[in-house]
Amino acid sequence: MSQIFLINIGANSAHSSVARSPRFSNGSFIFVPFPNPGGNWIRDYPSFCRPFVRTTSLDTHDDPDWQNLTYGDDCANGRAGSLQRVTEGDILLFWGMLWGNSGDSWHDFDGSYGWYLFGAFRVAEILFGGQCVTQARPEHIDRARRNVHFTDGPLPKTHRVFIGDSRYSTQFVRAVDLEVNREEGLLYRTIRTADRKPLTLNGTPKWNSSLRSCRPVWNLDIPTDCKLACAVRDAIMAANDYNLLADTRV
Repeated sequence: MSQIFLINIGANSAHSSVARSPRFSNGSFIFVPFPNPGGNWIRDYPSFCRPFVRTTSLDTHDDPDWQNLTYGDDCANGRAGSLQRVTEGDILLFWGMLWGNSGDSWHDFDGSYGWYLFGAFRVAEILFGGQCVTQARPEHIDRARRNVHFTDGPLPKTHRVFIGDSRYSTQFVRAVDLEVNREEGLLYRTIRTADRKPLTLNGTPKWNSSLRSCRPVWNLDIPTDCKLACAVRDAIMAANDYNLLADTRV
């Protein structure tokens, strides 16, 4: 059965002076990818992100591609190494930082922030380093070719692109709060360290160091993991018309 991998994405605290993802009072949000001036595998910020970016360069690594439900990463990067273990049917659950915003521009940020779940992909196909976009299944080619990792031709040797099953993959309409500042917050109730120990609000390791790298957090073959994953599914469903575990026999 599937594993669920937790993946940190988007502009984060290190980028707070130049790029922020806004969260609005109704729980909706705009995903702003991190700035990457002069980097590789880049494109311009989408127009809807630009009110929340104040950098002279519009270069960004625009990934995930929410419209086409694909995500790429360089698995030679230590942060992403565990993604080499993703197989078809696994779930990628995306999270990151959002800033409170009362309007439609940078000037409307109110200084509040938190960490939230953004969306999830059920993996339908994986493209590996060295493959061309035309090697995807015919029904996935047009979606795959739009992923930023295919900007310069075939995938670089250590890269992978994950194509989401369109039936079970989505960007959430409303972000789901991980409640990192509450002792009984969603994060502490459901996510364990890599060696399966509880995370606590003021404990060691800190929650952010434990989640810095992409990693599998629940194995749906393990009953205790299923129970934790179901709690997260319920929190997502409370805010969105989306069932993280649909048709998984959980």
